[in-house]
Amino acid sequence: MDHNNFRIQQDKPVALVAGATGFIGRYLILELLKQGHSVFALVRNQAKQQTILMHWLSQKGISLDQLIFIQGDITQVDLAISREDWDKLKSVNTLYNSSGLFAWNLSMQQARTVNVKGALNLLDCVHQHCDLKRAVHVSGYMLTIQNHLEQAGVCLDRPDKTNWLAVYQHLGAYEASKVEAHFAWIQQAQQLSVDWTIIHPATVVGDEESGEIPTNQPIAQMIDLLKRGKMSAIPATAQHYLPLIRVDDLCQIMVKASMDQDLVNQSMLVVSEHQLSLPQLTGMIAAQLQVKAPTRQVPIGLLKLILKWQWLAKKLEMSTEMLDFLRTEPLEQADLQQFKQRWQISTGNVEVAIRKTTDWINQVS
Repeated sequence: MDHNNFRIQQDKPVALVAGATGFIGRYLILELLKQGHSVFALVRNQAKQQTILMHWLSQKGISLDQLIFIQGDITQVDLAISREDWDKLKSVNTLYNSSGLFAWNLSMQQARTVNVKGALNLLDCVHQHCDLKRAVHVSGYMLTIQNHLEQAGVCLDRPDKTNWLAVYQHLGAYEASKVEAHFAWIQQAQQLSVDWTIIHPATVVGDEESGEIPTNQPIAQMIDLLKRGKMSAIPATAQHYLPLIRVDDLCQIMVKASMDQDLVNQSMLVVSEHQLSLPQLTGMIAAQLQVKAPTRQVPIGLLKLILKWQWLAKKLEMSTEMLDFLRTEPLEQADLQQFKQRWQISTGNVEVAIRKTTDWINQVS
């Protein structure tokens, strides 16, 4: 990559992607470059991560002329970005925050440091140093389920009045931090007079070409448990399902969403139209792995009681936090369908992507 070839194109947004080396981040950069955008990729360890991501993008057949790497850290003062690099970033007008710390059983402090404070620090610094016009934040589909938020103790009318400690105790640190960050991002963007858009993705699977996915992703963990015979029963009923979206579809939608005027100061769920019940999903994965699919079902309420015993949760390799993500109610997709019609976007086959994702995890785990 020759920085001399990097040219800001007046008719295209200039993007800064935080979380550039993450699962969503790298596919987002791929999609932005495909669409001819100029991209700055924010990475914590440029010496190591730039080479890896450049190689990955090159394998996808993408020109890197419109990509520049910037070293920084969203948890640090001024993002730990040098003055020289901030000068390079002056032309940035679109921010994508796909950064985040994901794991089960995080402490409240761990989750908030990155997912809440880090996100707000990112937004504030980019607004201060750049020509920021649109701030896109990646959240999660649980934010679209109002009853779930109310049961967790979120004050939807006055989020600032929420007892967040109680919410963290109820939901677990990861999900609670994503919920808190959602409302905090909106509040800060409004205070800064920056147009915002929040994307709520379903559980993300790989694409239909490689199925590539990090092993710490929820669907990857499920595949690995089935592969090793650790899921002897389905932790749900036949009515439960795990909402899914392909990573390539998600990123295609994110790029268009950043330019969509109807999504200014709005949030949108991104989920596949075609959903599988949990028994169907585990059956499909098991068939691809050529292992026996679990047929017994354990009620979620009972499983939550069992998993309160930490030694048993560790033995089962499960956490109560993951169970809330299994849903029975339909998710509202009207906004997404209208958006796809506006931009003439069609999403791919999620079943093919599930099989490819299963093959990927089967090879690497």
